[in-house]
Amino acid sequence: MDGYLTRRSHEQLRAQVRSFIVQEIRPRLPLTGIEARLDPTLIRLMARKGWVGLTVPKAYGGPGAGHVAKLIVTHEIARVSPGLAAELQACQLGLAGLLNLGSEQLKRTWLPRIVRGEILPTITVTGRDSGSHIKGITATARQEGDEWVVNGGKAWIGASHVADIHCVVLRTSEGTGDDCLTAFLVEADREGVRLLPHQESVALEGFSFGEVQFADCRIPDGNRIGGVGEGEAVASSSSVLYGRLNLGAVALGILEAILDAVVEHTTKRYLYGKPLIKHPVVNAQVGEIQAHVTSARMLAYLAAHLLDRGEDCDTELMTAKYEIAEKAVAAATLAMEIGGAYSLFPGESPIPQLLLDAHAMRPPAGTPGIQRLRLGQQAAGLAKGVPWSRRFASPRSSGMLARFSVD
Repeated sequence: MDGYLTRRSHEQLRAQVRSFIVQEIRPRLPLTGIEARLDPTLIRLMARKGWVGLTVPKAYGGPGAGHVAKLIVTHEIARVSPGLAAELQACQLGLAGLLNLGSEQLKRTWLPRIVRGEILPTITVTGRDSGSHIKGITATARQEGDEWVVNGGKAWIGASHVADIHCVVLRTSEGTGDDCLTAFLVEADREGVRLLPHQESVALEGFSFGEVQFADCRIPDGNRIGGVGEGEAVASSSSVLYGRLNLGAVALGILEAILDAVVEHTTKRYLYGKPLIKHPVVNAQVGEIQAHVTSARMLAYLAAHLLDRGEDCDTELMTAKYEIAEKAVAAATLAMEIGGAYSLFPGESPIPQLLLDAHAMRPPAGTPGIQRLRLGQQAAGLAKGVPWSRRFASPRSSGMLARFSVD
């Protein structure tokens, strides 16, 4: 993993994140339930540090720090709070559509403010009835002169309660053709936008993913992201280039947290006069979890490194998300076996929560089945179009600005 890091900038950033964890995150971890989900304090603090806008080019006020830097921040935070890391990556994902297909005016209006942490974006694609089937979207936008009138609902929106702007993908024509969807930037406080009350979930404490309803919400044509009919491109490019690596980073943090918990349990718990870790069967099980962690790190950092270099890496990005999420679930399941009865009670062990968090990494940005389908298409040469990583190749990462050094 270290081979993909630029010592001076990346290690400084890692140290800054770890310091933030100690000073800001750990003291707030006792917050639970809806209280944790609706507390915007930490995500706002992280945004003001520039961690949401790490990949924004210098031309728009960003550091141009690249995807490895983004991975470092999300990965480190996920080790102690997968929910907060999920919140951060959802906001990072929200700016991807603007970067990839936004007009120059939209970029210059919004990206500098995102970098400064003044506003938080999110991406709003999924419909309650359509799920991950993007062409099943039913929320609509109808053009009236220089405006669009938006109606319908969106569900399971990451960072829904903190977002100031939404990148919304909507149906603008009938049918299931490649040009039936269009993306728009919609301000959260615009008339006709309503955030529904939050519902509790069993996974990712601290992460809000809620529903937004649009009722005759009027937005100017200048808020359109990309051309009419390019909504699927906005959603797909954002998912491939940001969402899959982002979720891989969260899953990697969960994996490492599982390993830490298992090592602590097996070194402190004695059986027949010696620690569990010294029993060969248990030691081998811990070794398997370690192998999952090591391979997951390599997958994640290789994919981020290739993306920063502007290489074709759609396959590596999909593989990272798929494999790391599966490894997290496998490791958590093995940890449950090692812990036995201790693993059945959250008060005794963090493993039950980590198992739920690991499972929560599997559906977003493409379910495991979708990832296998896409990877199979890649292997057989059946993938359509230019790879997203080539179409929106990043300029080679220019490294960090001084403001991202350790405080």
